[in-house]
Amino acid sequence: MIWRPAPTGATTTMGDHRRYPGCRLRLACALCGWTKGYSPERVIDRLRELRAGGHDTPVSQIAPRVGWTCPGCGRVKWRADLAWPAAVDKREVKRLAGLYRN
Repeated sequence: MIWRPAPTGATTTMGDHRRYPGCRLRLACALCGWTKGYSPERVIDRLRELRAGGHDTPVSQIAPRVGWTCPGCGRVKWRADLAWPAAVDKREVKRLAGLYRN
């Protein structure tokens, strides 16, 4: 799947996903490129369940918490960021922003 990265910085937190309507938390293998998108709200809920963070958790701290191996290469070296799936184009982002705002 093709992803468009959100324009975020090194200090982006999980709560910043609201600034980018329709974005997902992209978890990618740094070695083979296998990727999967997750709902940021569900990740935040899971962090709260585990008492390991929440909205203030930096996105850069999500990848080291993943303990399972990559289905593509079988190794563990993850990176995480906020990105839009290929199905969400700029027009859809504008529509979602208006929907959330109103």
